[in-house]
Amino acid sequence: MLRVLAATDFSDDGRPVVDFAANLVRQSGGKMYLLHAVEPCMMDAAGCLTMEDKEGKENEMRHVSLLELTNERARRAAEKISKKWDIPIYGKAEEADDVVECIRQFCERHRIDMLVIGNRHHSLLSSILLGSTAAKLVRAAEIPVTVVPCTPSRR
Repeated sequence: MLRVLAATDFSDDGRPVVDFAANLVRQSGGKMYLLHAVEPCMMDAAGCLTMEDKEGKENEMRHVSLLELTNERARRAAEKISKKWDIPIYGKAEEADDVVECIRQFCERHRIDMLVIGNRHHSLLSSILLGSTAAKLVRAAEIPVTVVPCTPSRR
């Protein structure tokens, strides 16, 4: 059974990554995994957020971390995509000091056979100074990597 990881941030711009991976899994009869690596600086910036409880009671609020919210979003996205494409999907968000290492370790833990990632087209200067996460993942990968072009959605 082919195990495919789609690394995503769940933005509309990253939808081609999810669709490509889902189509591949549906055709091959495998299992799809979704992973959003959340950097600690994002969690620190968000702090503790407030949301409705599971029953939807507006006056009963609880505090949740950004990681909890993102993990729940990943789970709900996996359910939705699973129904749409009729494939098994596991969705997860993890804290990542190093996004590349987080994805590499996830692939190892879950015995992923193929990684599908997106490539946003950043400016030449930012690519030179920072490098792209996609390029770093391709270099660090021990499994096949498919890079799907992601262009910003038109608003």
